[in-house]
Amino acid sequence: MTEQKTLGAANQIARVTCIGGGLIGAGWAAHFMRAGLEVVVYDPAAERATFLREYLAKAMPALAKLGMAPDASPTRVHFTTDMEEALEDTNFVQESATENIDAKIKLIGEIDALTAPNVVIASSSSGFLAADLRRGVRHPERILIGHPFNPPYLVPLVEIAGGDAASLAAAAASEFYISTGCEVVSLDREIAGYIGNRIQYAVLREILYIASQGVADLQAIDRAIASGPAIRWAVMGASSALFLGARNPTAYGDYAEGLADEMERYLAPPDFQPDRQLMRAYGEDVLKGIAANGQAELMELRDVGVVAIRAALQPAKNT
Repeated sequence: MTEQKTLGAANQIARVTCIGGGLIGAGWAAHFMRAGLEVVVYDPAAERATFLREYLAKAMPALAKLGMAPDASPTRVHFTTDMEEALEDTNFVQESATENIDAKIKLIGEIDALTAPNVVIASSSSGFLAADLRRGVRHPERILIGHPFNPPYLVPLVEIAGGDAASLAAAAASEFYISTGCEVVSLDREIAGYIGNRIQYAVLREILYIASQGVADLQAIDRAIASGPAIRWAVMGASSALFLGARNPTAYGDYAEGLADEMERYLAPPDFQPDRQLMRAYGEDVLKGIAANGQAELMELRDVGVVAIRAALQPAKNT
């Protein structure tokens, strides 16, 4: 296999291998394709080839609105059930297999053995530590987390976590992701669940508490989020938005102390832990209400809305 002269250098990456052809793997394939790269998708299940083609077709309207690279085309996305073939001459590997720690460790070991040592191997894991995933590989310094939000072609965030052991690979991966249109957040140290998922689950915990107390149904709670804090968060994030709520910005430390009192007063009690029975009831409520018409309508709303928000924010990001 051809080795890269520099570890994962963005200007040397022309061929990307996506390991796993499910929702996340197909989403990554769509994203890398939009950036004009040659993409190979590997999955041991041959039927995933049909899923991939259908996924790309559904994603095309959003991809077109986001803007395609001059040489971007679905014809540059290839599928194979042969891992060795998928990894041949690859310049970057994005692993998106099933979220099972033992299976991922074994799989990443196989990828490590089949790729040139200069190729970065990034895992789409939603919570595992790179320190665990790189156990047993010959080249641990190029194994890291490249965690997307679903779908990767639509939501630009990628969280990079690898610890000191993969600092050079993290820098190379960050450069590469940015070159494809991602918004990169690099963790200073590893933590299970990273940043986005931990915040997302903290919000979900409050949703479950509010619903369990009979305050409002899930549709109303979703509207309160989407029409309130989520609009501000899309622009600037929670800490920036809260800062603008201070009457005296120079005394924000005092204001922040007051927020601690509000959190203690308003948030779910520390002993509130959603159990399986509550989670089952939550899932059934979603199916009966928010998801009563299935996924297609919600997916269209998501795609159109996120594309519009990204387009609206772009001029501000360019200033």
